[in-house]
Amino acid sequence: MNIIVRRLAITAMLLALLAAAAPAPLRAAQLVGLGPRDPQELGAFLDTFFRDQLEREHIAGAAVSVVKDGELLVARGYGYADLAARAPVVAEQTLFATGSTGKLFTWVAVMQLVEQGLLDLDADVNTYLTFTIPATYPEPITLRHLLSHTAGFDNLPGIYARDPHELVSAGLYLSTHIPERVRAPGELAAYSNYGAALAGHIVEEVTHTPFARYAEQHILAPLGMASTSLRQPLPADLAARASVGYSYTGGQLRAAPQRYIRLPAAGESYATATDMARLMVALLQRGSYGEVRILSEATGGQMQQQLFTHDPRVNGMAYGMAEARLGGERILKHNGVFATSFNSIVALLPERGVGIYASYNSNGGFAQGEELLQAFIDHYYPTDTVTPTPLADAPQVAARMAGTYRTSNSFARSFAKLLALLPGSGYGDIQLIAASDGSVTSVGLGPQRLRWVPVAPDVLCLADGRHDPYGDLVFGTDAAGGPDRLFIENNPFRAYDRVPWYETGGFALGLFAACGLIFVSAIAGWPITAFINRGRRASSAHRLSIQLAGGAIALYLLFLPMIILVAPEAISVGAEGGLRAAMRTVLCLPLLGGALLLGSALTAVRAWGLAGWSRLGRAHYLLVLLAGVGYLWFLNTWNLLGFRI
Repeated sequence: MNIIVRRLAITAMLLALLAAAAPAPLRAAQLVGLGPRDPQELGAFLDTFFRDQLEREHIAGAAVSVVKDGELLVARGYGYADLAARAPVVAEQTLFATGSTGKLFTWVAVMQLVEQGLLDLDADVNTYLTFTIPATYPEPITLRHLLSHTAGFDNLPGIYARDPHELVSAGLYLSTHIPERVRAPGELAAYSNYGAALAGHIVEEVTHTPFARYAEQHILAPLGMASTSLRQPLPADLAARASVGYSYTGGQLRAAPQRYIRLPAAGESYATATDMARLMVALLQRGSYGEVRILSEATGGQMQQQLFTHDPRVNGMAYGMAEARLGGERILKHNGVFATSFNSIVALLPERGVGIYASYNSNGGFAQGEELLQAFIDHYYPTDTVTPTPLADAPQVAARMAGTYRTSNSFARSFAKLLALLPGSGYGDIQLIAASDGSVTSVGLGPQRLRWVPVAPDVLCLADGRHDPYGDLVFGTDAAGGPDRLFIENNPFRAYDRVPWYETGGFALGLFAACGLIFVSAIAGWPITAFINRGRRASSAHRLSIQLAGGAIALYLLFLPMIILVAPEAISVGAEGGLRAAMRTVLCLPLLGGALLLGSALTAVRAWGLAGWSRLGRAHYLLVLLAGVGYLWFLNTWNLLGFRI
């Protein structure tokens, strides 16, 4: 018996040694579907991924951390924090701007006060404020709406400041920049920086403590996050370790200008990857980190539950984080962007006890972090691909689904609505184009066109069977049963409303181009006509109507380069001070042009039957007049007529 036991023990030891000595790919194959377990294998996977991504996407530097079952598995830095100084990224030392992943501090703070009985998720937020959110709708806005981004606020441009001296207190800024309420609370999710900042300010009001200090005392210090701060500007010792932000322009990486956030508690934090690992552990373990607890077990569990969904068939909002399902795994995640440079992602797999955080210092956008998450899931939790079977009447269904859809967090009431015309802006429209074979091609949903097929009267699946990264496209229907709203399964932060043909980008740009050509024909043609007919008699009313119309056209044409010059900066840093004056001046141009056009039309009525105006000349003038009216309609539709700053 002892001989048998010894032989079994020796055999087990040999098998263990062989497994340890096996090359990394073999060990990785043994771990497929079990998630990351071996730090060495995980490190090799991350090294390969980031080495390729940084070079391919022109990224200066990145940091990543992965946790599992309450422990830090791996934390690594890649590339450079400062290209000029050749300073490398060190995961434990280098601070990156978190962008909106820093909103997690806000939501944890709110839930801390809820469990203490100091806040009520279902109370009117005006209960806690010294200013009043207008009662546009009968239903009041509550903290529950703020947590799920369903308050119904319009998007607010200009959240960045160029200098810390431009920053004012949260209460002052929020009370003087209340966005319009464009829908009833609880109707749709529409990601709102203002809503998050409002929640942070409520924490300030209830605790009588600035939000950055509250976070330090009740979240950062208990978790040992000594390399994280929400102060603006950063304390000197942390600023010395903060990464520079970069944008890839003109074929090279350039340092981006420093920016600050006007909305405290909406994403102003800087943190290291290892500090964010501590926060991930606390969230995964329902509020606990080691011997420390920042939330009760019940509250920590509540934060992982679904709070709102647009439709039972799509993922919803948890308490501040978005649900997604990749590779069959339920994920709670949040992305962050800071100005045009930093971006980050935090993704938690609650059922697996796994979390991954990554931050990049170049180019902004969500694509970098989403690519990492997709690769991580594909590597550790792979699933089989099943090609979907389209409906028998797919061509008819696809034709009903085709159209243009606009995000619920577009800038509905400000000049920044123009961003809907720019596919890469993050607020661009999605076009669904039906083909005769019953497939649907999406344009504007991600960087590439994607092909979909109808698998239900109101559901599209990717034609190649992949469920990631967007999930299914699910449609809401109007009273007549037609699709009028689009939900993306893995993006509960927003919905998409179908827009009428006259608000689509194709019609808008076509109208704009047609008006421009007609204006050019007038600017070029009228002086030539006047020179040819210089010996002929023309009435003064005729000449005046042409001169007024010419002045209107000149102002219209001048408006285009001027708005292109000032609008991007106003969208980024806000129309404040001198920039606000510049915006108002530019927006005066079409108003003056409209006044001149009206004067021209009234004068033309007097000159219509008088000598000196040929039929062809009158027809061309009418065409120019219609183009002028069409141009004003275009500007009004896109919030560029008047002072909608």
